[in-house]
Parts: sequence; structure tokens; C-alpha cells
Amino acid sequence: MISVGPLRAVQGGVVRPVDDFEFAYVTADGVEVRQELTEAWAAPLETGRPVRRFRPYKGQKHLPGDWWSATDGRLVGFESWLERDHLMLLDFDSAVVGIASQPFWLFWVTAEGKARSHAPDYFARRRDGSGVVVDCRPVGLRKPRDVVAFEATRLACEGAADAPSRFAGRVSTSAAVARLAVSPS
Repeated sequence: MISVGPLRAVQGGVVRPVDDFEFAYVTADGVEVRQELTEAWAAPLETGRPVRRFRPYKGQKHLPGDWWSATDGRLVGFESWLERDHLMLLDFDSAVVGIASQPFWLFWVTAEGKARSHAPDYFARRRDGSGVVVDCRPVGLRKPRDVVAFEATRLACEGAADAPSRFAGRVSTSAAVARLAVSPS
């Protein structure tokens, strides 16, 4: 585990194999950690701080805010009502024991050799120790670069199946959400 400077997003295109993924998160104490993906799934993401902040501004088309999470006993952020709705569902799920907004950065290099990153909307820790990674974006509003980021996140979750923590990934997509779930194998 290595501590790094300020985490930042980078742009890009098509995804390379899972071996090239790196993972970064911010601990509850504010320490920024960057590590190999195979080490990432044991990270206490549900207690960490968001890796990026979202700030409301005049004239924006979505409504950001904070949801008081009964699961966590603290405020958890959302950037849109769609995210809020997913957050509410996670909060009311009795199998969920912790929720984090903007839980980590996933870094990779595209097939074109460009650096790219993505911060999913949520991470939820389940009572059995498994985790759920959620990206909220209506299908009709997904830009090609979003589709690439969601695919990279799906591949990363599946790649974690080979990690010592023995997590496996699966994906479920609807008109309202790209949802990536990670469960013990």
C-alpha cells in the first residue's frame, strides 16, 4: 500500500486487460492510498471519504445533496435524484452494512495508450463481507466515454475474482443504472 498525492481523474478510450488496473481510495483519516487492483477489495471503502467532491452551482440541471444514511449514521452524498434513489434503496437494504459515495478511483491505460480513470457513484458493503459497486446513469444519457468507463469498472470487478480475497464480479444493466456487483466466490 502506497500513499499518493492528490487523486485526479484522467481521460481515455478503449480498455486494456485487467492486469493494468490500479485502484485509489481515501481512508476515513484522509490518507490517500493507491494500490494494485488485486489488493483493493479488502480496503475499507465503506468507511472512507469520497475521492472527489461535487459542488452545486447556479443553473445546473441535476440536484446534488446529502442523504442521512441510517445504515452508516452519517450523511452520504448524491449528484442527482437518480443517485439519491439508488442510495435510498441501498440504505433500506438490510443486507447492506456500509455505503460510500465516490468510493474510489479506478485507473487504467486504454488500448491507444492513453491514461484513463473513473470514480463509481457508490460502494456498498454487504453483511456477508461482499461489496456492490454502483454507477447511476440512464441508458439514454450514456456517452461513449461513460460506456467505456462502466465497462472498465465491470472488467475490474471481474478481475478481482482472481484476487486473494476471492471476490467475483457480475453485471446487471437496466434503463436506469449500470450496476456492478462483487460477491464472494
